[in-house]
Amino acid sequence: MQSIDPLAPRLENRLKMRHYALLLAFARHRSVTGVARQLSLTQPTVTRALADIEDIFMQPLFLRTRRGLEPTAAGEVVVARARLAIADNEALLRELEGVREGWQGRLRIGLIPYVSPPALDALWKHLFDLRPRLLLYTQEDTTGPLLNGLRDRTLDCAICRFSSASTEDDLEQVLLYRQEAHLVVARASAGPLMRHAPLDIAQLSDMDWIFPPPHTPIRQMIDATFSAAGQRVPVPALEAYAVRTISSALLQMPRGVTVLPGDVARAVAAGGAAEMLPQPLPWNLPPVGLAWLTGAPKARICLALSEAIREHLNSPGEHPEHG
Repeated sequence: MQSIDPLAPRLENRLKMRHYALLLAFARHRSVTGVARQLSLTQPTVTRALADIEDIFMQPLFLRTRRGLEPTAAGEVVVARARLAIADNEALLRELEGVREGWQGRLRIGLIPYVSPPALDALWKHLFDLRPRLLLYTQEDTTGPLLNGLRDRTLDCAICRFSSASTEDDLEQVLLYRQEAHLVVARASAGPLMRHAPLDIAQLSDMDWIFPPPHTPIRQMIDATFSAAGQRVPVPALEAYAVRTISSALLQMPRGVTVLPGDVARAVAAGGAAEMLPQPLPWNLPPVGLAWLTGAPKARICLALSEAIREHLNSPGEHPEHG
């Protein structure tokens, strides 16, 4: 007969949400004095509360050092879980507020800035057609922070690029589409570049570049292309990842140039600030997918959303690049 871990009944019967809140306060302030001040409690009360929590877990969670309270290995694990529990509890409260007002619940969506316009159209059509409707929240960021948001329980799903971090076992990700990279050049400089085939990398290195943030796939491709051609990587005149910012900046940069996914490049060019070179660059952008945590409460909604986007993109005339 398998023995029962004595810790299990302690966690089930004694651990409360207020204990998690107290642990987060200790992790933030690293002192009894700081926690007492934040929670408007006396220092002896705070000390007893920490002792009670450590008794529940049957081991020290913080060590008393000259620098203050330092979490033990067990403390690091418990504090990480406390953050998730608090985040889940806050999300639950917000959802129940919406349900009381007649909504189905709440969906928090992460979006990379370069989401294909047809994919966005499909996203909103599906979600706004739901009855009862969902309360929606969006956060725009690069893939890395969006994946962190999924793992921290501050996002329910994210349209982001496939990466080594997105293919780990704790995440589900459904392929939505692929994109091609295109050069986008300020209108005043587009003519000379279009007359050069293939592109003259040396000529490009002397132009005023708009780069996406470091550690993004397009930034890495730009760096690798110049390095492979034996050219220095230009120092960007501007680092930006928002389409409106790039479009506006190109109006004031007669020698401005950047690299964008084809569908986004066409949208920028349509605004009159720049021209998109028609020939795709020989760079493979990581595919775009919808990701969510395995076993997440909204997994069913996320899967249905991914299917709706894929169905829309596979319909006649709605191909972002190559499906």
